[in-house]
Amino acid sequence: MSPSDNANFQSVVAKSVSPGMLLVTGIKHLAKAGFICDDRGSAPAIFCTRMRQNILPYACIQRVDLTTDPDRRTIVAVTPKPIACAGL
Repeated sequence: MSPSDNANFQSVVAKSVSPGMLLVTGIKHLAKAGFICDDRGSAPAIFCTRMRQNILPYACIQRVDLTTDPDRRTIVAVTPKPIACAGL
């Protein structure tokens, strides 16, 4: 992926979720943007992913890690990961 693709992805994440936001609200906003978040565990880290298909024979995964307070109520950090793509 190009640097502009990663920049666009980070912009989408920044518009969807931010530190200080309630966790349930952040997950709801990411779900609206097409992400699936695994919040089943009790750890303060939550991992969200979104698959992107292309007409070319490859797919990309976009990932965002959320870190919460110990009570898992508020997001304290949002970490978008670089987009990872693989040919099919």
